[in-house]
Amino acid sequence: MSKGLTYLVACVAVVIALASIACASPASTMSSRAIEASNGLLPDDQAWLSIPASSDPLSCTDHVAVPALNDVVVAKWSPDSTRLAVARVIIIPSRLTITGYEEDPVISVLDISTNGVREVGQGNRPEWSGTGTFLSFWKNDGYLHILQGDKNVGTIEVSQPDAKWVGDVLYYWYAEEIRTWDRGVTATVSRVANDLVPRYPRDNAFFSADGERFTITRYSTDGTTKRYIGETATGEMTALDAPDITYTEWSPRGETLLMRSQDRLALLERDGTVKSELLANLPGPVHEWSSDGRLLLGTLSPTMPAGNTWDRFWVWDGSADGGFATLPNVFGARMFSPDGRHFTGVSRTGVEGTQLELYQCGIAVSAVAMPRAETTARSRLLRIASEGHRFVRPVAGMVVQFLQGSHTGVDVAAPFGSLLFAVEDGVVNAVGWVPVGGRRVCVMHDDGLESCHYHTSLSLVAIGDHVVQGQPVALVGLTGQTGGPHVHWEVKRDGRIVDPLAQ
Repeated sequence: MSKGLTYLVACVAVVIALASIACASPASTMSSRAIEASNGLLPDDQAWLSIPASSDPLSCTDHVAVPALNDVVVAKWSPDSTRLAVARVIIIPSRLTITGYEEDPVISVLDISTNGVREVGQGNRPEWSGTGTFLSFWKNDGYLHILQGDKNVGTIEVSQPDAKWVGDVLYYWYAEEIRTWDRGVTATVSRVANDLVPRYPRDNAFFSADGERFTITRYSTDGTTKRYIGETATGEMTALDAPDITYTEWSPRGETLLMRSQDRLALLERDGTVKSELLANLPGPVHEWSSDGRLLLGTLSPTMPAGNTWDRFWVWDGSADGGFATLPNVFGARMFSPDGRHFTGVSRTGVEGTQLELYQCGIAVSAVAMPRAETTARSRLLRIASEGHRFVRPVAGMVVQFLQGSHTGVDVAAPFGSLLFAVEDGVVNAVGWVPVGGRRVCVMHDDGLESCHYHTSLSLVAIGDHVVQGQPVALVGLTGQTGGPHVHWEVKRDGRIVDPLAQ
């Protein structure tokens, strides 16, 4: 479907009961185009809310003007927080698709200090080395390329798409070997047992932020998964005894591992300590990370359009009060710069198009009011409505397969763990595993239309929830039969397949 392309620890038992997430969903009478969600309305109607005074660096409310970078799928900060490498989508003519065009990724580098943009060319999944000297990325030839400035200094064959820079040394997988690339010199660090060799995309491997550990997730066609955690230096692994977990993710600092099921969240530390909590006791199902590796939890306001309001995210470290972050409801590449001074994401410019957005953090929040919604929100909504399509694209991603031939939906590729959104208002009518499609979330809309997201790793809603257009409903995954992380977006009218892009 899509284009192709973890100190030995004690066995940690985290028994998690399967249940539906108790999400705080917007009311069924709420129109997505009214944007009366969470703590923000449209600009002319923005309510003033009483909150404590704060100059916390996690308050990111000051919009920063940057050059127009459209249809961004991935954004990665350089270590010194001065540059953003973004992978974005361009349209190219094609005689092989029913639409007459294809979408292809290109990489651009934005210099924050000068607002200058340098075009790198075709590529995806950019990653900076620890000093920013090197930039690695994938090209359509299936190889990992390494740039130093404008010069290609390395072309590497890699068997797993996740590669981790530790300083200016790149760690990557080649079959059973964990290897390094160091300024043109490759070396083998360790080997894993033959029966545990990760084979992508049946297996998914990720390194911790410091490169010292890794995880391997092995997916089965019956919906079960086996998870392992390993030591990079030795290749030794142990099973992660957590059968109900459907999603894991490393913190951007150190070796903390986030583990999520449908009703519980846990943090596994290096020493084996586990901090766990029911999602029903937490402020929302959407998670992200601060620049120093603290977990943020909350509810993301509907992204119609993104950036029109601000959300309060709780800093959760297992304690009762870790503080709060105030963040814009941008989506896609949501992340802090390494120095914590900026926050980035994308907003919608149309039912499918997006643009890069940048916000400055550390701005004082009034003791009596939340910041007003951005003045462009209403005009963006009108522009989106004028396009004449009822469905928005479910993820900030790139279409890699259209509805044609025997293919029953539209495949949109996006990074593993990306937020998936409801394409229109409706009621969740299906959540769970199905053959081939893996984990799915389906929403019933008006006029007998049903939209489904397949291959997800985690649902953020439950059957019976009322959702609005642009509300997060799931995370991108690799479940079912898939060639890489993407969503198979399928729409039916009265049980018959229809083209999502034509609605």
